Amino acid sequence: MARGRKSSSSNISILPGASTENANEPGEVHRQISKKLRPRTLDKDEKKVWNRLGPQLVMLGRLRPHYIDAFADYCYLFCKLKKLRKELDDDTWFYVVQSRNGSQHKSLPQVAQANEIWRQLRSHIGEFGLAPSSDKNLNNNQGDLFDNEFAALNDQSK
Repeated sequence: MARGRKSSSSNISILPGASTENANEPGEVHRQISKKLRPRTLDKDEKKVWNRLGPQLVMLGRLRPHYIDAFADYCYLFCKLKKLRKELDDDTWFYVVQSRNGSQHKSLPQVAQANEIWRQLRSHIGEFGLAPSSDKNLNNNQGDLFDNEFAALNDQSK
């Protein structure tokens, strides 16, 4: 059975200025857009996070001008959690209390802060698709399984 000739066309389009060597890597255009969107209020560590993830998010279409504040919050939370965990790792995560029941290990208040920051950070991770499960949910590569009966109505109303 003959299969026929392979099509030379591709459904992958590369932005002008993007790296043609690896279409999954952001190009200079994405870096410039990310740099242009980056707020000036970020500190040194937050800028590092922005510069690392921003171009990738621009390439994926997940960092637009109206998302700047949310992504800046992500950068802040990421750095805050990293610093808090380092402090806890350097010292200790708990303290010991002697009571009538013997010695008890109790968590420091900073542990509760770290847990709250982690909860907020997980929310931002989901919004920007920075985890495999949320990335899969944000990917629109799969088309609809059913025909849209109302598409013709939408076209006529324009």
